Amino acid sequence: MEDGSGLKGVIPPLAGADYLRDHQKDLPCIIRVGIEGEIIVNGQKYDSVMKGENKLSHFEISNIINYINQAWGNDFGIIKFDDVQKELEKCPKIYQ
Repeated sequence: MEDGSGLKGVIPPLAGADYLRDHQKDLPCIIRVGIEGEIIVNGQKYDSVMKGENKLSHFEISNIINYINQAWGNDFGIIKFDDVQKELEKCPKIYQ
């Protein structure tokens, strides 16, 4: 998993993941509050729970997203700190 490949059928990959590429605006809330329910990543179904990290700062979340966007051969661009802040304001308040 250090190579971003995930765990086949259980944890989706981060390397080359179309889900990450196509859901950039969702990533701040996914990191903050988590995600559950079925998602499709590179044509494979995943239905695991990912817990959120509600103690991370906006800055830390920005850094995580930008790291993932550029690691393991990904080229998903850079997300601006201001955009992360705006998206985090839309997250469910119960988790903040």
